[in-house]
Amino acid sequence: MLPKFLTDKNLTPNVTINPSLNYLGTESAFDFGAKVMEVEKSGKFPQIYKFHVGDTGPKTPEPIINTAIKALQDKQTKYGHFAGYPQVRENIARYWSKTRGVNITKDNVMLQPGGKPVIEMSIQALVAPGDKIIVQNPGYPIYASLAEFYNHGNVLNWNARRDENKNTLEFEVEDLKKILSENNQVKLLMLNTPQNPTGMVFGKEKLEQIAELVREYKCFVVFDDIYDQIVFGGDKHQFSFLSLPGMLDYTINLNGFSKNFAMTGWRLGFIVAPTWVIEIFGKFAINKYTAVPRFSQIVAGVIFGEVELDGCKYEYIGDKVQEIINKDFIQYENKGKFVEAALRLLSPYVVPNVAEGAFYLFPSFHKVLDLPYVKNDLKIKSDKQLVDWLLTEKGIATLAGSDFGSMGAGFVRFSYAEDRDNHIIPGMKHVLKVVIELIEKSNATPPLLAADVDTKIEELVKKYFA
Repeated sequence: MLPKFLTDKNLTPNVTINPSLNYLGTESAFDFGAKVMEVEKSGKFPQIYKFHVGDTGPKTPEPIINTAIKALQDKQTKYGHFAGYPQVRENIARYWSKTRGVNITKDNVMLQPGGKPVIEMSIQALVAPGDKIIVQNPGYPIYASLAEFYNHGNVLNWNARRDENKNTLEFEVEDLKKILSENNQVKLLMLNTPQNPTGMVFGKEKLEQIAELVREYKCFVVFDDIYDQIVFGGDKHQFSFLSLPGMLDYTINLNGFSKNFAMTGWRLGFIVAPTWVIEIFGKFAINKYTAVPRFSQIVAGVIFGEVELDGCKYEYIGDKVQEIINKDFIQYENKGKFVEAALRLLSPYVVPNVAEGAFYLFPSFHKVLDLPYVKNDLKIKSDKQLVDWLLTEKGIATLAGSDFGSMGAGFVRFSYAEDRDNHIIPGMKHVLKVVIELIEKSNATPPLLAADVDTKIEELVKKYFA
């Protein structure tokens, strides 16, 4: 059988293709984003309120851009070091040692184009026939996509528990322990915190419990903390898995510059892992993409220290950059708390989780989907159909929870990375009024009247953005 992503577009190869392509998933934010652009271009709505984009609202800080310009003016355009120039990796290792409280050297660090390559390379390097991979459900879809592509039949879901009364999700360590105890040859656990799509953050206690299981069952962890600085409640960084005794030996740490430094389009990331893993990944790099661009490597280095390359010196910009991005992080937290509070006005029909980190919320829309008008008149039966209707009929762009795994069914992902005044505030007013209309057309009593929405939202604006 041909993969659905080909048949949907009536594309037929003229040769036989890899049957494993049937298991290859996607990241719906990009596919759905194309549809958002189509609706936007149609002019059907004065504005599309964008809560679907997992991109950063702020722009790349000016000191980073200026360094890149200088590097290009210095003609730093030839091949770069396949793993990252030693001085760049030393700068990252020094910073990581300081913030994680564990001794990391340049030989534990490798640059990569974005964050995704490490997911594939970890599977290719570590997973042998019969080995199993554990992914979070719901979770960042590329983990499940690549795990299924390379290892279909041996992918296990760590399902978040849904509290039927609160309509919230939680990953319980005892469920992970059950998976490990009942399955032989578990090789990899994909762990993401702060998490996409939920925005939940694993605290120190939960990570310690997971580390204990890692020691017992000797599995490796791909620890994705690419949102590590975007954590709310006063913590500058989340607690790292690498900080736990012995975990450097069992961890491939995925991090980078996309989210923390508003550099998504730069495709610049890095890995922290045992030296033998880095050695393997270096061979992969040479075979796959050769190297991260030289000017990007310079930028990566100066965020953490000074860099000198080919007689050209580049000054440390970390303090200047940190001052800028700290303001961005405050805005993320304020927007997250605002969206959470706004959605809570629709309870019990919409139930948001607590905004903890990254820039996502994952509210339950189960009771909206259960409304008679939604089911019987609009014929909407799923979160995917609801999200499609919200876009095409109401000009609201969100992502379906089920795009992140079966446990996301009935939930909707809201990203609050976009501009506060152009999208977040007016967009939430629109969301509330749309849901209230659905409730009223179902002959039910809404938790507030549409006429009161503007006043309630303005009260929240004063509370979180004053």
